[in-house]
Amino acid sequence: MRFGHRVHGKITSYDEKGRGVFENYTVPFTTLGDEVTATFIKRDHKNKIFKLESVDVGGPDRIQAPCPHASNCGGCLWQHIQYDAQIKIKKDMVNSAFTQAGHDIQVSEVIHAKEKFHHRNRMDYCIGWNSEIGLKEYGSWSKYVDVQSCLLLNEDAGDILREVREWMKEFDILPWDAKFYRGVARYVVVREGKRTGERMIILVVHAFDDVHQDARHAIAKRLQPYATSILLGEQSMDTDISLAQKFLTLHGEAWIEEIVGDVRYRIHPNSFFQTNSVMAEVLQNTVGEMLGMKTSTNSTKKYLLDLYCGLGFFGIAFAKKNPQLYISGFELDAPAIELATYNAKINEVDSRCNFTAGPAEDLSWSTHPADVMIVDPPRSGLHPKVLKTIMDMAPPSIVYVSCNYHRLVEELKTFSEKYFIEKIAAIDMFPHTPHVEVVVKLQAKHAILKS
Repeated sequence: MRFGHRVHGKITSYDEKGRGVFENYTVPFTTLGDEVTATFIKRDHKNKIFKLESVDVGGPDRIQAPCPHASNCGGCLWQHIQYDAQIKIKKDMVNSAFTQAGHDIQVSEVIHAKEKFHHRNRMDYCIGWNSEIGLKEYGSWSKYVDVQSCLLLNEDAGDILREVREWMKEFDILPWDAKFYRGVARYVVVREGKRTGERMIILVVHAFDDVHQDARHAIAKRLQPYATSILLGEQSMDTDISLAQKFLTLHGEAWIEEIVGDVRYRIHPNSFFQTNSVMAEVLQNTVGEMLGMKTSTNSTKKYLLDLYCGLGFFGIAFAKKNPQLYISGFELDAPAIELATYNAKINEVDSRCNFTAGPAEDLSWSTHPADVMIVDPPRSGLHPKVLKTIMDMAPPSIVYVSCNYHRLVEELKTFSEKYFIEKIAAIDMFPHTPHVEVVVKLQAKHAILKS
């Protein structure tokens, strides 16, 4: 099939990435029942990917997307779909993945997002080679959407990006060219404490020396009405990445803080933190309920092993709820471990929390006692060595928090040798996208036999 070949058809299903499909053609930004015209643009593995040209007849779940960038921007794939229909699609996609992997358990519901827009506490806006500032076009690494407003972050996100555009023009700051590896300005990263009102803006550049003192002073002055902290970040690698290697603080502190439930967390520029603060509390409560981590006066000590613990998001919260709970947390990112230690201290649970930095597959966490275990790995899932060690260790209970249920269902095949799935929950952390957080509680079969 040649580039630009035009087809017409009616969307009959979704693929595993949430894109509309008819026959063997994949058309993003469509929904069931849409009758569309689309043109062929590329192959994606075995899929033929088409660009939506027009919706000739809209399906029953189609609505007018509220964002002017919605049909092009890579930030949201589903703004054109009614929210209740989004939830049904997510439920069906999760259950289909479990069924195809041979698991007989199903999700009964997907917990709805409490806020449909302005819900994210972090956005990484890229800077294109024509000085566009926003997000990349869906499915492209080299085309950029110049975002004037963004419904994912707070209402003044567009104002922040406008100030950076004007600053770049004023001081002739060149955008980074990701093809020829030259230029200066790379990303505008915005992080917010939804409950604290704090906001950090990080301007990521190729080198600090490319931004002279007058320009630094000017951007700090421009952005102060929008932020409590303003940082300049340096990322000198050619790789297209928004995380900076080092920072200069232009205004305020080099961190912000956020509150989830009754726990206060300090967050540094590069720290991983759940990007939907409101639904992070729902996730935290869901995991806690599965583990039985409620306020307890029981004098029996319990030990929680928290793998991929980050800055202590789960462990510290549960230690506050249960005074007899002792936490051992492990995480690759050393700065995150420093924050976890600090966060445990400010929440007055540091005497019962111990956090260690290093690759989970290389650490001796298997020697730690574990009545219960939490694993919250990256999208790639558990490292094979970690999975093997968990199976050898065989703690009585495990709660697996997955941001990629496709990996989860595969790893559950191994877990099923010693565990059964006692509970499962799905949470919509990312409305208007196909992503969904899935949490499962695994109970050891030997524990049941002993009882």
